Amino acid sequence: MFEERFSDICKQIVGIDESIRFAGIANKMGNLVTTTYQQGIIPLMTKEETSQYALRAVVRATTHEDFEIKLGRLRYSVGKYDKLSRATIPIPPASTTDNDDKDQFYLLLTLDIDSDATSIIERKVLPQIERNQEIFN
Repeated sequence: MFEERFSDICKQIVGIDESIRFAGIANKMGNLVTTTYQQGIIPLMTKEETSQYALRAVVRATTHEDFEIKLGRLRYSVGKYDKLSRATIPIPPASTTDNDDKDQFYLLLTLDIDSDATSIIERKVLPQIERNQEIFN
C-alpha cells in the first residue's frame, strides 16, 4: 500500500517542474521502492543501472551521517554531470525522538542540465515533501 502512496508522491514531484526528468524513492538499503519519469523522457540508463545508482546514492548519503554532529543533518546533495543533474534528498521520519532509522527513505531526482536544481529543490521539492511527510511514517 505504501508503494502506491510513494508512487503518487513521485508523480507529484515530477509534475511540479518540467525540468525534473525522474523521481524515485529508495529505502535505507538503497532499494528502489518506486520510480516515475517525466512524460516523453527517454531514460539515459537501464533499469539495472538506475538500481545501482540508487544503491550508491544512498550509501553516499549515509556516509554523511558520520558528520551530522558537527555539520547538522544533510538536507540534500546535488551532482552536476554533462547530461543532467542528480539530487539525493534524505526524507527523515517526522518523529525525531526515535533514533531508529528503519523507516528512512531517500528521494532521488534527475533534472535537465540547464535547470536551476538548487532553486527547484528548495522552492518546490522540499515543500512538497513536507506536505506529504505523514506518508513516510
